Amino acid sequence: MDIYRDYFTREELLLSLQTAQFIPGMLGSDGLFETLGLTGTTLAAEALPSDDVSESTAQPRGAPARPLALEKRTVRTFTVASYSWQRAVLADEVLNMRGTTGIREVLQTRRDRATNKLRRQADFQHEYLRVACLNSPTNTFGSAPAAAVVAFGEDDSGGMRAAIHNSIVLVLEAALGGIPYTGLTAYCSDTYWVALIASKTIRETYLNQVAASELRNAPSDQFDYGGITWKRYRAGGNIAITSGQAKVVPNGVPGLFVQAFAPNDTLDSVGEGQMGQPYFLDSFPLEDNKGIRLALSTHPVMVCTRPTAVVTVDLS
Repeated sequence: MDIYRDYFTREELLLSLQTAQFIPGMLGSDGLFETLGLTGTTLAAEALPSDDVSESTAQPRGAPARPLALEKRTVRTFTVASYSWQRAVLADEVLNMRGTTGIREVLQTRRDRATNKLRRQADFQHEYLRVACLNSPTNTFGSAPAAAVVAFGEDDSGGMRAAIHNSIVLVLEAALGGIPYTGLTAYCSDTYWVALIASKTIRETYLNQVAASELRNAPSDQFDYGGITWKRYRAGGNIAITSGQAKVVPNGVPGLFVQAFAPNDTLDSVGEGQMGQPYFLDSFPLEDNKGIRLALSTHPVMVCTRPTAVVTVDLS
């Protein structure tokens, strides 16, 4: 039946995928990870050079200028992982329909429901990998610094601001060297968030900012304090910031976190110029012509190129 197959062309599947419910998760929606398309299955990631400068002593007039060397760029390779899921749309689902209009409606509904499920599964997997990278950024580029502790239970706001500056801000700025950044964000686990907003020192600040957000009809679990935007990361399933911790990262640093996607592992993805993308949705006829199998594949790798620029803050 041509009308059946017409709803599973590459163009129709692309339209269905675009209208599927999007579940980005906080790291996805914040754009923390820069997205790259690969032509193969390996990401060659380059360490961010600091190219630091320092003070110099004076030299006699007429002396030759001192040479300044640029840092050697370090490249590391990371291999993508592959994930694939499938759902079937069966001919039996429209067997008793009469007229092409009814068949079209049922086919489109069945196809879009299957596509929605596949897309949600892929989005969930991507966010799981992003959070895992944030929780454990250590790799061949370096190791994350030891966890810092800020005593949020203290009543001295000045002392707490100083602790944030010394234990978090200065550590991150040292890790970045001369690389500029636009701000700092702390992604908090639920246990950390509860202890944070219960602190006498910042409770009033938090409540005032949340009240102002609600007046603008934009309530959110976040507030600014000590030069950092503190956010509650809403966990789901096994996607969660490590319990009792907050992860502080600098914003506006290009290439600090990278999510790269390889081309699909099918024949039509082979060839010069084929670029990877987050989703590959294909359809295949079932055995004995009983329906269509939808398959969604993704081939990602998530990397932190400067693990020293991720600071973990413990409750104690």
